[in-house]
Amino acid sequence: MLRWLDTVFPRRALVQRDRRLLHLFLGRVLASTGFSIVIPFLSLYLHGERGVSMSLVGSIFFFAALTGALGQVVGGELTDRIGRKSVLVGTQLMRAALFVGLGAAVLLHAPVIWFAILTAGSAFAGRAFEPPSGAMVADIAQGGARAEYYAILRIGGNLGWAIGPAIGGFLAALSYPTLFLISAGVLLTSGLFMALKVEETAPHVRARSLEVQSSPTILPSSAGAAPLSQFQFKELGLALRDEVFMRYCVVTVLLFTVMSQLISTLSVYSVQWAGISKVQLGALYSLNGLMVVFLQFPVVRMLAPFRMTTALIAGSILYAAGYAMMGLGSGMPLLTAAMFVVTMGEIVTTPASMNLVANFSSEPLRGRYMGVYGLFNSFGWSVGPLVGGILLDLASGRPMLLWTPIACLTLLAAGGYLDLRRRIDRGTDSNIQAHVPETARA
Repeated sequence: MLRWLDTVFPRRALVQRDRRLLHLFLGRVLASTGFSIVIPFLSLYLHGERGVSMSLVGSIFFFAALTGALGQVVGGELTDRIGRKSVLVGTQLMRAALFVGLGAAVLLHAPVIWFAILTAGSAFAGRAFEPPSGAMVADIAQGGARAEYYAILRIGGNLGWAIGPAIGGFLAALSYPTLFLISAGVLLTSGLFMALKVEETAPHVRARSLEVQSSPTILPSSAGAAPLSQFQFKELGLALRDEVFMRYCVVTVLLFTVMSQLISTLSVYSVQWAGISKVQLGALYSLNGLMVVFLQFPVVRMLAPFRMTTALIAGSILYAAGYAMMGLGSGMPLLTAAMFVVTMGEIVTTPASMNLVANFSSEPLRGRYMGVYGLFNSFGWSVGPLVGGILLDLASGRPMLLWTPIACLTLLAAGGYLDLRRRIDRGTDSNIQAHVPETARA
C-alpha cells in the first residue's frame, strides 16, 4: 500500500528527507485551504446576491490582482532582505485580518467599494507569500530535485484546494458571513503554524543568526543583502535587463490570463449558465485540487527527461482543449471532463514555469527574479477576470462565444514558448539546476 502511495504522493520526500520541506508543505496546505474556502464564491456573492455586473466583478479582481503584482515585487525584495520566514508569516496574518473584514462587510451589507479594497489587500498579501515560498524551495532543493520539490509545493497548495471549496460550497449555501470568518480562522492557523515550525533558509539570515549566537555583543551586518532603508527600485533592473527572461515573462502573461478564468468566470458560468449547484461547484474545484495532489508528483517525474519548454507547450495546448470543451454544452458531466483536461494543463505547466525562473536566477537574486516573474504572473491574473467578466456580459448565454477566445490565448502562449525554446540553452531549459554565468544573469 505504501509503495503504491509513494508513486503518486511525495511521502518519502516529505517525511524522510528535509523536515523544512514538510513544514513548508503543511503551512501551504493551511494557507491554500483558507483562501480557497472563499475565493470561488466571492464572485457568486457579488453577482448573485448583490446584483453586481460581471464586468464590474472582473474589474474588482483586476484591481485586486494589480495590487497583488505590487505584493509580488515587495514580497520578493523583502524575501532577499529580511528572510523567507518573516514574509511567509506576516502575509498570512495580514490576510486573516482582511478576511475578517470581508465577513464584516457581508454582515453589514457594505458598499461594493469596500469589497474591492479588502479583496485588493488580500491579493497583496497572497501574492507577497509566493516569492519567499518559491525561494525557500530553491534554498532547500539541490540540482535535479528542484522540480520535484516545486511539485511538492504545488501538491500542498492543491490539497488545500481539494479541501477548501468542498467546505465553501456548503457554507455558501448556508451563510456567506460564516464562509469568510471560517476562512480567516484557517489563515490565522496557517500563520501561527509557520511562525512556530518553519525554519529560515535564507543564507545571509542564517549566517547572521549564527554570528549573533557566537558573538552576542556585536550586531554584524547582513552579508548578501543591503539594509531595507537602502533599497532602490533601479535594482529591479538586474532582472528586467535579462532580455530572454523578460520574453519568458511576457509569454507567461497569456497563460496566466487563461489560468485565472477558474477564479470568477468559471464559477459564475457553472452556476448561472450551466445550472449546477454551489455544492456541485465546490466538488468541481475539489476535483481540480485532488488531481494535482495525486497526479502532480508522477507527472513531474515522467517529464523530468524533457526540456521545461516542452512541458509549457504541451500544458498550454491542454488548457486550450479543456476550455474549448466548456463551450460545447452544459451540465456536470461535461464540466467535469473539461475540468479534468484543464487541470492536466495546470499539472504539466506550473512546476516547469517556477523551475525555469529559478534556473534563470542566481542565489542572491532569487527572490528578485521570483518577484519580477510574479509581477507578470499577477498581471495575467488581473487581466483574466476582467476579460472573462466582459465576455460573460457580451456572450449573453452563448458558451462558444465565451470560451473560444479564452482557448485561443493559450495557443498563442504555446507559440511563444516554442519561440523561447529556440532562444535559451538546454542547460537553463533542463530540470537540472543550470549553471549560468553571473554576468549573463545580471
